[in-house]
Amino acid sequence: MLSVRYPTASLKPHREESLLSGHLWIFSGALQQPPHWVEAGGLIDVKSSTGHFVARGYYNPQTDIAIRILTRNPEEIIDAEFLRRRIHHAVALRQVFDPASTNAYRLIQSEGDGLPGLVVDRYADFLVAQVHTRGMELLWPLLAAPLLEETGARGILLRNDSQARRREGLTVEEPVVAVGEVPDQVLIRENGVQFRVDLWHGQKTGFFLDQRDKREALRKYAHGSKRVLNCFSYTGGFSVYAALTDHETHTTSVDVSAPAMEAARQHFLLNDLNLDNHVFVVADVFDYLEETQSRGEQFDIVVLDPPAFAKNQGARSQALKAYRRLNTLGMQVLRSGGILLTCSCSGVVGMDDLLGAISLSGQRLHRSVQVLESYTHSIDHPINLVMPETAYLKAVFCRISGES
Repeated sequence: MLSVRYPTASLKPHREESLLSGHLWIFSGALQQPPHWVEAGGLIDVKSSTGHFVARGYYNPQTDIAIRILTRNPEEIIDAEFLRRRIHHAVALRQVFDPASTNAYRLIQSEGDGLPGLVVDRYADFLVAQVHTRGMELLWPLLAAPLLEETGARGILLRNDSQARRREGLTVEEPVVAVGEVPDQVLIRENGVQFRVDLWHGQKTGFFLDQRDKREALRKYAHGSKRVLNCFSYTGGFSVYAALTDHETHTTSVDVSAPAMEAARQHFLLNDLNLDNHVFVVADVFDYLEETQSRGEQFDIVVLDPPAFAKNQGARSQALKAYRRLNTLGMQVLRSGGILLTCSCSGVVGMDDLLGAISLSGQRLHRSVQVLESYTHSIDHPINLVMPETAYLKAVFCRISGES
């Protein structure tokens, strides 16, 4: 018997269908009236227009997504035990990783793991958490203990430094140790490759864990003295994988960040790679590609892994132009028969959009494009099937033929 009563909000007629199918968002326009009596981030029951229980979640009047759903079970209380069950379920999924070869992965993927607004990444014995919503901020005091107990981690770093928090009416904060101890840097293994991750200051939570399977997939193309250009390389993940594949492979890593380039250089040394065949360039990628094309330099493999060009629908049109320009430049420095790996992490740009940009770039240059492989999210970044808006990552391997 439910011993806790939650405030309620009612939906307009016929607005419960998406929730019943598994969607976890309720937009403000679906509510009969805003529940002003509920504090921002407070727990709330959602009822249909006819008064039937539909779901339970948390409410925030400051965002278009007014309610984020936690459960559709009316008997399920949102407490420490509920959160523990969700964490346990998420940890069980990640048991597929052999810690001897891979000890860094996403542990909690927000809506994908039934905990909207929470992201937790594991780096060896340490966790880095990000809280993006007001409702999850109120629940955070109940989360630290089960996270440690379920994982055996030695500490949790709370990195609430994302600008996305401002949309929820939350402050952007400096990183802080929530519990235990967390060093500045930690050595991780990914598919047997070693990286040193800056947990406190690195992009996202320190490393782009979502590209693990794409980095591994690149290896089969890098055999045989290939020349590899890695654009937006950050700390050199794709470059290190390529270099480890064949000792004759030559890599060029390009990123606008000088500290990232120095970290990339250190990652080569960490994996016992000789730096003689590898170049690290601090430059704007678009400028670098234009200069490289003008001098006629060509590569066997080009990796394009840019930051998100669009954060919202309003920026989508400009983002598509940027993807077309980037892929055109990438193809221009790629030899005939070369491999292009092109990626997008813009949530409002779908796989069809990315393929369209690749196709238009090929047509513009009169080059033939063969799609060889396509990737989205890896196993530690699960996506709720009925919430395509939470999917963001696309990656496509192509063979580009014809003269540039």
